[in-house]
Amino acid sequence: MVVFISDLHFVDGSAGEHNVPVDAFRIFFEDISGTVNWLVKKGREVKEIKIVFLGDVFDLLRTEKWFDYHVNERPWGNDEAKIEAHANHIFDAIIKKNKRTFDLLKSNLKDEFGLPAEPDRIYVPGNHDRICNKYKSLRDKACQSLGLPPRTAPFEHHFFDVDYGVHARHGHEYDKFNYEGSTSYQYEDYMRMPIGDPITTELVAKLPWKIMGKPEIKKLPKTQRKALERNLQEIENVRPFSAILEWLLYQVKKNPSLKEVIEDAVDEIIKEFNKLQFIGKWYEHHDKWSDFWDEADKIQSVLFLLEKFKVFPSEKLMPLLERVKNRFARDDLLEAATDEYSYLDNRIRYVVYGHTHVPVQVPLRTVEDPAGSKEHMYLNTGTWRTGYYKCKEGLGFTGWKNLTYLVFYRKEERKLDFPTFETWTGTLKTV
Repeated sequence: MVVFISDLHFVDGSAGEHNVPVDAFRIFFEDISGTVNWLVKKGREVKEIKIVFLGDVFDLLRTEKWFDYHVNERPWGNDEAKIEAHANHIFDAIIKKNKRTFDLLKSNLKDEFGLPAEPDRIYVPGNHDRICNKYKSLRDKACQSLGLPPRTAPFEHHFFDVDYGVHARHGHEYDKFNYEGSTSYQYEDYMRMPIGDPITTELVAKLPWKIMGKPEIKKLPKTQRKALERNLQEIENVRPFSAILEWLLYQVKKNPSLKEVIEDAVDEIIKEFNKLQFIGKWYEHHDKWSDFWDEADKIQSVLFLLEKFKVFPSEKLMPLLERVKNRFARDDLLEAATDEYSYLDNRIRYVVYGHTHVPVQVPLRTVEDPAGSKEHMYLNTGTWRTGYYKCKEGLGFTGWKNLTYLVFYRKEERKLDFPTFETWTGTLKTV
């Protein structure tokens, strides 16, 4: 059996407490053990267990630590030696913050959970842990933290196994803001810096850091200050991501006395963001006169609305926000999954991605071949993170914790004439 989990986003805690507790993994492994025991009782043989960490496991972007270093020493800078050293410090802080969890992940799971075999761990980097594949020092630490055997070569960016009928990627390859490479999907393609990296750090992580550093905020009562900080630090957990502007409006509505402070901080981070050398070069490369709504236009439209945050009242901003959100509504990963089958091995039935934080199962087509009819499906691994979701009416949000995993079986494990799967998605309302 092969089990997929993704988008765990372990962080160092400097930009908020977002880590998945170790107890969630104990429940997960107990569930896997229960499934295996059930199969054995039914007379099916489970010879192997593979656990695939399908990207965004180590989040080296969602941290305030990068602000301790000169901009040239951040991942979108040019001082490679300093970038590697700082990234190692952040990685070490992530492991320390989540020590109990990583101690479990690299432990003897066979004995602890009564499994028939020690699981093989497979790690496929995503966009938030792209830098983990760039430097050997970080590859070594990733292997050690997850219980993988040492390796000299970079990690593969896909998982492929015809016995299970599955082909998997993290999925950011089809997100134009988080993948800057070509469609050849070589190692060098994945190492090219996407604009999503500085957006996550220099905009999303920096906003709470900038606001909480204001003198007016420091004078607030501790409970109010902590509540504001927590709400602002949840901004990247807002779904759909295009609703983050509404999330900011929501925070202003809840804290009207801080309106000017928040607005001034937004202005500052946008100016600092646009001054980054990398951003200017990215605009030059992506701003195409022949395309009215290219990637640069989409980014600039969001920044434009942020800049007007303090100028326009919310009733004027809302219609503009809706228009921008509609521009981001297309599911590029779903379209990519359909296209992938044109060059995949014909024994592949299932295409699996992560990245979106939205667990889905979509039937794509039924095809006929000499062996009979075959279904093609797209599945998404979702996330193990908390999500905040825009209410259908009004300017409100609600949140809950998520946990999703996918299991794929060989034919003999389910005594069927084709490989099959099951998905498990849970939500926990504690936020």
